Amino acid sequence: MQRIYRFLALTTFAAALSVSAHAQTKTVAIAGWGPHPTLDETIAGFKEGLAEGGFREGQNVKFDETNVNFDRALIPQMLNKLASTSPDLMVTIATPVSVLAAQQLRSRSFPIVFTPIADPVHAKLAPSWESGAPRMTGSSVALDYDTVLDFFQAMMPQLKRLAVLYDTGDDSSTVALESIEPIAARRGISIVRTGMDNPSELPQRVQSAAGRADAIYPVASGRIQQGAAVIAATAERMKMPVLTTIPQMVQQHQAVAAMAVSFKQSGHAAGLIAARVLKGEDPKNIAPWRPAAKDHVPMVSGPRLKALGWTLPASLKDCGCVIE
Repeated sequence: MQRIYRFLALTTFAAALSVSAHAQTKTVAIAGWGPHPTLDETIAGFKEGLAEGGFREGQNVKFDETNVNFDRALIPQMLNKLASTSPDLMVTIATPVSVLAAQQLRSRSFPIVFTPIADPVHAKLAPSWESGAPRMTGSSVALDYDTVLDFFQAMMPQLKRLAVLYDTGDDSSTVALESIEPIAARRGISIVRTGMDNPSELPQRVQSAAGRADAIYPVASGRIQQGAAVIAATAERMKMPVLTTIPQMVQQHQAVAAMAVSFKQSGHAAGLIAARVLKGEDPKNIAPWRPAAKDHVPMVSGPRLKALGWTLPASLKDCGCVIE
């Protein structure tokens, strides 16, 4: 009988542990903007940061992940569907999704972590860079445009006119334009505003910079990144250099150079923040993560450099940043 009681006790204890472990599993809803290498890297970085913070998929966290394939009209439906499951936390990917989530899910009971936002303060996702909003904080890919333009001018000393290709329907894109203009002006660089309303316009918008700019800078925005190959092909026919902050454009030899903040790093920072929130910290007490100048990484396309007849600046001789 003692053996039977001992067996029953052990079985009951094991069952209790199983129930306890199941009860501790957190559900994280991932509201995506669309499939793209940079955003995929963001989500991968988020999961890595969350794991580093103590929440690993298959152990104590599960994900409910979806996206709207860059269709803004589908965002409300996606948010409602994800919110209906009452997740422990939602992570919103990119500015369009994050801004609508902040508006639409005001009465939610769960916290939201955003990433990778160009400027969460400008987008009204956080009251300042020093604190989060009630039940909402996250990470950014806010660029230090002095660092970016230092690099652009090192690559192209004759740069005097820069066409900024931006998405007029993306807040993060227009923020980038407004952020770079005053810094460029101080450096004697004229910004040629080149707005895109629809991806089908990309060839003609790039062509419109001919004779008006020395180089073109495609802003890191979802729909513009989708059209990177079109931008590169059009610029190449025009013999117009492409300088960017999108690393994948250099990796795929679509741009000659990039000074970029890693989207994966931004996602990783958001994952660490999410882990803190899941452990009980109040999001409003967690400042949004902002990249420092040291977090910016130069990249140069060897083939594009040769095609343009440029030489690598002496300051980058030992950078290890040239991709062949």
